[in-house]
Amino acid sequence: MKKKFVFILLVGVLVSCGSSLEFTELPIGGNIEALDKSGNSVSLKAFEEPVLLVFFGYTYCPDFCPNTLAKIKSAVEPLSEVEKSKFKVVFISIDPVRDSSETSTKYVQFYLPQSVGLSFSADTTNKILKQYAAYVEKTEDGLSFDHSTYIYVLDKNRKTRKLIKSTDSKEVITKSIQALSGNSVESK
Repeated sequence: MKKKFVFILLVGVLVSCGSSLEFTELPIGGNIEALDKSGNSVSLKAFEEPVLLVFFGYTYCPDFCPNTLAKIKSAVEPLSEVEKSKFKVVFISIDPVRDSSETSTKYVQFYLPQSVGLSFSADTTNKILKQYAAYVEKTEDGLSFDHSTYIYVLDKNRKTRKLIKSTDSKEVITKSIQALSGNSVESK
């Protein structure tokens, strides 16, 4: 009985000492290959940065989008210039009626110069939302959206390796960029 207790205690200690920053290959998200609203071909694999932070939102969003982008900005401030060159934020508009890729890019670059905004047709947007299992619903007023606020962390192979929740600390964002851009995490 005593040996069993010591073993359980040891396993508990080892688990609690492990990194709180876990990566796995998630079955959602990943590469996008589609034409944007302007007819330009878009592929996430074309970006040279080894880490992409994919975020869904819209430029008229009153709260979650600006707060999340401000959190990402705060999370990357302590990074060196070399580390900052290892990631890109990809903001995908969920409001294709009002947002163009140009408008979305200007919006997201206000917060983060190392970012790009994308806008697709409604059909393509819906396909991408399904691919990422992202929640979006137009509100009753028809002017705003309720939407999920996850940041999808994609590796250099454009596999989704982590979902960062809006309640996670900015350090989770910082450490995710550092870990995946250093190629220190192998695919599982």
